[in-house]
Amino acid sequence: MAKMTRLITVSLLIMVSASAAAFAQGESGAGSLIIPPGARANGMGQSFGAIADDATAMWWNPAGMGFVDHNALDLMHSQLVPDLASDVFFEYIGGIYRIKGIGTVGFALQYLTYGEWTVTGTTPDELGTASSWEIAPMVGGALKLGDQFSVGMNLKFIYVSLAPAWATLEGTEGTGSSVAVDFGGMWKVPDFGISSVKVRRLNLGLTVSNLGPSITYMNRDQAAALPRNLRGSVAWAPIWSDVSKWYVTGEVNRPMVEWKRSNTYHIGTEFVYSNLIALRLGYIHDQDGNIKAATYGLGFVFNDRVRIDWASVPQSQELARVHRWSLGVNF
Repeated sequence: MAKMTRLITVSLLIMVSASAAAFAQGESGAGSLIIPPGARANGMGQSFGAIADDATAMWWNPAGMGFVDHNALDLMHSQLVPDLASDVFFEYIGGIYRIKGIGTVGFALQYLTYGEWTVTGTTPDELGTASSWEIAPMVGGALKLGDQFSVGMNLKFIYVSLAPAWATLEGTEGTGSSVAVDFGGMWKVPDFGISSVKVRRLNLGLTVSNLGPSITYMNRDQAAALPRNLRGSVAWAPIWSDVSKWYVTGEVNRPMVEWKRSNTYHIGTEFVYSNLIALRLGYIHDQDGNIKAATYGLGFVFNDRVRIDWASVPQSQELARVHRWSLGVNF
């Protein structure tokens, strides 16, 4: 039979490699819930909770769906550790749909594959190969409460498959599942003045993510908490015209699994010219994850409907930067 230590070692290495944010969340399960979707948001320093105006809004702040005035679909693909393994990658697909006079509903599916690994038994002989993966479908909705405030909520199911039964010492499947909810709120602050300066288009966002029971794999002693997180966000658009738009954003993440973990801090900016091309820049400060580096990205818009985005994102200093690609469609 395969050694259980082999399964544990592989799982931990994958969890650490899969997402830099895993460090900041503490010792938690379900790595797919940690990886932020959308190359646009990633290029802006992963600071998007007070904007959340596309089909990745369910992850960043479900309340953002309430202010979106169109239907949308977003897809993202990202290899996570290209310098170590080509078969470890993350996929996201999400969509939002407006129901006139009622609100906005959304769906999303996150899939993370940890790739294949070699199974060995009590001897060095190889018993075969196995794969590890997880999937997290979710549904959500948002309601506007007046012109300036929106609230949203997601429900999600998480299924993790670390190993088949034949690859574990106990002879039982290394699988686990759980359910979770997210809550979000967004406030579009009314215009106000500071001395002679007029402040317009200021958004504030608050999100609580992944509230739910721990994932139990083979026994309760191996239960892993979900990556619960509290996110506070701010976004300001000092320029907003038919020719150009400029966003400045900031975000603070508070891990709720281990309170001794440090906050992570994110800042970003996006400049859109003539609704054709977008330039993005950001910075991530993650003390525990050993990430203190810039993000950057580009976006191209076609016919005001189709958006292709790319972002370069840092990981911990031991890992290479990753590229994230996404496609967005408005209809």
